[in-house]
Amino acid sequence: MGGARTPMGEYGGRLKDFTEIELGAIAARAALERSRVAAEEIDHVIFGNVLQSSSNAIYGARHVGLKAGVPIDRPALTVNR
Repeated sequence: MGGARTPMGEYGGRLKDFTEIELGAIAARAALERSRVAAEEIDHVIFGNVLQSSSNAIYGARHVGLKAGVPIDRPALTVNR
C-alpha cells in the first residue's frame, strides 16, 4: 500500500473551507487510487494528525475511512501526535 499526504496551504488560503476529515479523505482516496487497491480490500484504517481541530476529530480515522469508501465494519485508529 502506498500513501498520500494532505496538501499544505497558507493560513486563510484556498484550503480554509475544508475540514481535516475532508482533506484526509482526499488523501486516502488518492493513496487507494495510486496503489490500485479497492476500498473494500482495506482491513484497517490508521489516520494520523497533529492538533485535533474539531470535536469529532478523535474519530478521524473512522470518518476518513468511510468517506474514502472503506466498509463500516473495518476497525479504525486515530493517532494524534
